[in-house]
Amino acid sequence: MKKLLSILLVLTMVLSLGITAFAAEETGTITVTNATKEREYKAYKIFGATISTDVNGKTAVSYIADGSPYFDEIFPDTTTYDNRFFVYNTSTGTVTKKEGVNDADLIDYLTKLVQDSGLAANKTITADSDTVTFTDMPYGYYLITSSLGSTVTINSNTPNVSVIDKNQKPGTGFNKLIQTGVENGEPTWGESNSANIGDEVTYKISFEATNYDGDKKIKYYQIHDEKGEAIWAEFDSFKVTVDGKELPRGYYLDLANLDNGNWEFLNEDSNHPDSWRNLPADKKTRDNAQWYLVHLGEDEFRITIPWLNKRTLKDVTNDADEVVSYSLEFEDDSTFEFTSPSLVEITYKAVIEADAAIGNTTHGNRFNKAYASWTSEHETGYTTPEEVVTYVYGIGLLKDDIATSVNLAGAQFRVYKDVACTDPVYLLPTKIAGVYIVDSHNTPLATVSGTGKDTTRDLYAAYLGNYLTNEEGQPVEQNNLVVSQKNGKLVILGLKAGTYYLEEVKAPSGYNALTQPVKFEAGKDIRPFSIFAKEDGSVADIQQTDGVHTEIRYDLTHTVVHNSQGVVLPSTGGEGTFWLITVGTLLAIGFAVFLITHKKMSVYND
Repeated sequence: MKKLLSILLVLTMVLSLGITAFAAEETGTITVTNATKEREYKAYKIFGATISTDVNGKTAVSYIADGSPYFDEIFPDTTTYDNRFFVYNTSTGTVTKKEGVNDADLIDYLTKLVQDSGLAANKTITADSDTVTFTDMPYGYYLITSSLGSTVTINSNTPNVSVIDKNQKPGTGFNKLIQTGVENGEPTWGESNSANIGDEVTYKISFEATNYDGDKKIKYYQIHDEKGEAIWAEFDSFKVTVDGKELPRGYYLDLANLDNGNWEFLNEDSNHPDSWRNLPADKKTRDNAQWYLVHLGEDEFRITIPWLNKRTLKDVTNDADEVVSYSLEFEDDSTFEFTSPSLVEITYKAVIEADAAIGNTTHGNRFNKAYASWTSEHETGYTTPEEVVTYVYGIGLLKDDIATSVNLAGAQFRVYKDVACTDPVYLLPTKIAGVYIVDSHNTPLATVSGTGKDTTRDLYAAYLGNYLTNEEGQPVEQNNLVVSQKNGKLVILGLKAGTYYLEEVKAPSGYNALTQPVKFEAGKDIRPFSIFAKEDGSVADIQQTDGVHTEIRYDLTHTVVHNSQGVVLPSTGGEGTFWLITVGTLLAIGFAVFLITHKKMSVYND
């Protein structure tokens, strides 16, 4: 009986091994998560595999080198079968990885191995989502590659294996642009544009965001923005999209103590289905914000986009219990909010302020630059900063006598954007006589939520009427009238690049008014144009400093406009009348003599 039981036990073990061996020939799946859409993923089978189960139910895998298409390249020396990564057992035909092998070096080695072999992959798939699944894959030791680079080698010790593509690079394609116009109803973008003082401009920031930086899980992205002093940002205008979907729930914190210094909802009244107003009351908390806008200083701010869910926002306070910073903390089981990679786009509007630098200075105070960063468990990566600029221009005019070149005061012009002189440019006088600036209230401005902007009325209202008066000598309110001063000059600042027309509505006394408007191309042929003024703003008709007047130099488009004198009629009863009558009388007498003499000659000739 014991002998029979022993035979049955052996048969049972053989049958069990046979079942296990048969299972090892079955196929499984390899799933790549965090895949990149439209990229090719290839699977190369380096070694085969068998799976066995011990008496305790634990599964073990053995890798089979025999039959591998890469065997000769991996073990070229058939005497020692030496390889710096693998150990080959000649009796069993199996292979194991050496202890202390660096996985990154091993991946590089295998990647070069399959490339140099010229052998086709066992299977190739083009990703149509962020997940790629290889099905019907015989058990084995595989190298998975993508067109982004090698991903990972895997041990197929279970029928279904998942690996993460950690080759995606965060922050690629970072770009900062400014709207330059509209074509076919769509905005056009570039690295620079031009605007009037008071105009609204639109910025766009974009980049590719991934879930991993190498093998490190990204927790959040940040966009760091710095602007020139003449750029005023409208914080209520920010729009954030990820993978084409708008994130309407923003939250704002003023750390610059320029506003109220507290957290507050942004876009609270948005009708977007995922907006604050459509959240249940118990969900309307700052932890559920989709992005955070933090005002760091008068000209700096930062946007943070959490990339993981299950997060908590915590304030960092000083000894006075004032909020000086904040932190985002994530739970251990947090998962990604977005697919990878995802295109991040941020747009917002800003206004050009009244102190904008004039001319082609590449930096000035009209710039805006930004860069992105990302933070994983313990590391932060950065993109290279990108900068855009808005150019603001001016035009200048010198009025003189065409015959004597004497500079003429009192020429009055109105400024227009069109040749028909129907679309006016509204201006304010500055402290300097004959220098005018575009009134930023010429165009409507929205209610602000950022730093308080400086308008031309804020800066120049005190001088309104000091140098501009009507015929009765009363101050003239903001309009499009400009007047040449004793130096014959006038300057108009704060203009967008383009064509402008100055129509002379009143010439200096004794001169003919121009019959056609003077055309200017603001932004072209920019040259220095100097005015010499005292501290009180009065000007002099001089060409160099005299110890009293200071030279104020403008870089702008300018021209000379000549005036000619009209016919000067003598006044009644004056000396001019006497000579006019005398000359006329002499001419009349001479003509009468001529007629009489001619008549007598005719008689005699007949």
